[in-house]
Amino acid sequence: MNLVLADDVANVPADIYLMTHTTNPLISNDTIQKALIVYQDALLSGKADSLFTVNKVQVRFYREDCSPVNHDPDHLLPTQNLEPWFEENSNLYIFTRASFAKTKARIGKKPLMFETPSFESIDIDTSQDWDFALVAARYMLEQSKTGR
Repeated sequence: MNLVLADDVANVPADIYLMTHTTNPLISNDTIQKALIVYQDALLSGKADSLFTVNKVQVRFYREDCSPVNHDPDHLLPTQNLEPWFEENSNLYIFTRASFAKTKARIGKKPLMFETPSFESIDIDTSQDWDFALVAARYMLEQSKTGR
């Protein structure tokens, strides 16, 4: 993907570049607009050179050998009290020509994470993902009809 983006950056002049995937069809206009505002503020203040979307995860992780990763099984904390981990969800990337030039990637040297709503963060890579996306899309449509 970075080679495709490099071609875009080289041939399409822009102040900022926004990238999303067709496999993330549920991201909303509202989320994109919020991400753009957050990114532009961070860029202007020097806090970030790029933005990428994430899922916040607070669950107990284990390695393949059953050893714990982020918790102590002898002193279990409620999951909401665990240190949050952030999963890149490939929903949205925002960057500039300058940040891309430094890393040759959509995530710059000084990135900002932007948490997206769970239903909007579905990434369709498998038939099971497709089924989940259909359920989520129906739910989101119903919520929009009822004004929630």
